[in-house]
Amino acid sequence: MEMKRIFLLAALWMMSGCAHPGDLKIQLDDQVRVPQRRVLVFWVDGVRDDLMKEMICAGQLPNIQKYLYNRGCHADNAVCCFPSITYASMATANTGLYPGHHQIMGNKWFDRNSGKYQNYMLARTYLQVDHDLRAPTIYEILGDKYTVTIQAPNRRGATRPYDNWMSSGIDWFFDRYSDVDKLVAQRFEEVAACSAVTGRWPDYIFAYFPTLDHIGHEDGANSAAYQNAMINVDDQVGRICRALEHNGLLKDYYLIFTSDHGHVYAEKKNYWLPEDFLRKDLKLPVVDQMFLENKEPGAWHEYLKKYRVVMVDGGPRQAQLHLRCGDHWHDQPSFEQVSHFLEKYDSGVYEQHGRKELIELLTQVPAVRIVTAKVDENNVRVFTADGQGQVTRKINPDGTKVYRYKNLRNDPLGYGKFPFTVGMVNKDFYDSETWLNASCTSEFPDFVPQVIEFYDSPRAGQIGLFAAKGWDFDKKALGGHGSIIRDDMVVPFVVAGPGIAQGSIKTARLVDVMPTVLDMLGCTDRLKTIGPLDGKTLLPVLTGRK
Repeated sequence: MEMKRIFLLAALWMMSGCAHPGDLKIQLDDQVRVPQRRVLVFWVDGVRDDLMKEMICAGQLPNIQKYLYNRGCHADNAVCCFPSITYASMATANTGLYPGHHQIMGNKWFDRNSGKYQNYMLARTYLQVDHDLRAPTIYEILGDKYTVTIQAPNRRGATRPYDNWMSSGIDWFFDRYSDVDKLVAQRFEEVAACSAVTGRWPDYIFAYFPTLDHIGHEDGANSAAYQNAMINVDDQVGRICRALEHNGLLKDYYLIFTSDHGHVYAEKKNYWLPEDFLRKDLKLPVVDQMFLENKEPGAWHEYLKKYRVVMVDGGPRQAQLHLRCGDHWHDQPSFEQVSHFLEKYDSGVYEQHGRKELIELLTQVPAVRIVTAKVDENNVRVFTADGQGQVTRKINPDGTKVYRYKNLRNDPLGYGKFPFTVGMVNKDFYDSETWLNASCTSEFPDFVPQVIEFYDSPRAGQIGLFAAKGWDFDKKALGGHGSIIRDDMVVPFVVAGPGIAQGSIKTARLVDVMPTVLDMLGCTDRLKTIGPLDGKTLLPVLTGRK
């Protein structure tokens, strides 16, 4: 049997072929209609923005520099969404909404109302994100346009999605990681071939490059392997841009280069497993993985009766805890119940740990930088080992939102000492843009508005744990993401194209991608039919009109 398996794998390896390294073979004829307005997004998983900028300055990324930086505008401080996890970020970019509003809370989530535990990290489940998404995608809004996705799991409504499932899967199996990203570029040859048949070039292309994130987890974002993977991404950007240039398309093309999250290095010894802490130290019955995948909801609720905690580690540097404080999971716990969880559930454990509650015990773990907990629909509490603060949201009569951060004890966010936020702490309410601009260079960029919007979702836990720099909640990895500190949250955001001013802007958000793309395509009027967004178009700022 083992020999048969080897022969089968060898056959698949040969059938998959190797991604050719040379320039793309694309030649559009005059029959193909090229839209006057068109956008291409390079979405590269897990880019460290600081390292990318260093490599550009060192001349190591000549194609990104030539085709994007030198021709366009970049954000000095672009932030992803809260939490900084792939599926949440991609859905955020595709809907213009935060995770708390589109409901994709990470690579995994739990819904206490239905009893469902979802995990997108499996070959059989990664496309289910389109079913679970609770908002219209950019592809659906552009229903009459020709839209293409390449290797992107979130593509509901796209005219032509390319999966690369078989070929990429084989490359992953044989550790040919660079070939995975080469295949993304190579798909543009197929896009061109399809255009020759349909007579149309796409209005919008979203190309997803997954390899860098994998290398970051496996070898660390400080490694030579990570830098080599970044150089390979640069090569693919060059191949695609040269092909567009050869066919006379590049000059009037809007190009966006961005990422879903940063990447934080963690030594092997610097790991902490929250599930072990909950089970072994606190003796709590915990679910921490998908269960009863193909069963009916009634079976899920029956299964959960014997558990008090569902833990979701949808990214290796964060975890969400869902607590059952009463008899039924569908009962939403109050902040008072969460605050006295151990005392009410198991007084013996509570006494054994010096009458300390769950939140306090979690803040005392060195691996944990911040703990958050929902107080009510407009208030979130923030905890550290010796500090406590509160974020409050107020919704004005016209629907606009403003936010206040109050230091309750020892300022857990450090905003009271940070020069750009010091005058805002314990003061008035400020809008989202004001908080972004003030906090964008702090340890916790854009924390205030994003944390409270996250907890709008019923799929958010009652308690959130976020890792400190240099720590991971996974003992296998050398790096990760998902936390809310700067290294996790800051991403590259570079735009080039017609009318884009050269230089830089101070801030951007991934939630701005969708409305910006619609503006680039001349389709902002379509937003009137889908309701308010969390993001806004950046095109006026990028073109210097604002």
